[in-house]
Amino acid sequence: MSFEEAINNVNKLLEKLSDVRKEALQKLPVVKSAAFNILFDVANRALKVLNTVNEIEKKAELSRGFKRICGNWILMKEEDRLSIKKLKPLRILTYVQNEGKVLITNGEVSLELSPSSIKLGLRGRNIVISDISLDSISENTDLIKSLGRYLFELVDTLADTLNRCLKSLGML
Repeated sequence: MSFEEAINNVNKLLEKLSDVRKEALQKLPVVKSAAFNILFDVANRALKVLNTVNEIEKKAELSRGFKRICGNWILMKEEDRLSIKKLKPLRILTYVQNEGKVLITNGEVSLELSPSSIKLGLRGRNIVISDISLDSISENTDLIKSLGRYLFELVDTLADTLNRCLKSLGML
């Protein structure tokens, strides 16, 4: 089990989002298509974070259990879960192998990606897009647009701190 599997799953999701996004740009007004762009961009940024974490995992050479890396980060492998966590401030990226999903959270905002669905969360309120289609995303356009900045901040902050970690390991 490695983050490479998570990367493959997010790539599958991105392919679906790309197709639906193209359809939305052709059929929907610009205001409605913004939600499709947000989801695509957030998933794409999450993919970049996964690539960084994959490099960190390779460098850490963890077969099972947990290992402290880059000061405050903990890399954990247990049964069907692979995680990298920082407790203060809270940041967690987890890949659940048997469900094929990636979870990114900071305790307030959460993003869950699987090959066929997306779950967005803010302070305990969740939006589940169980079918990556024009209709399922369109019906949540306003909520997706409202959550957009929080999702970008979540993924971008994680990317920045993990890039610094990778740099400290001599990988950048």
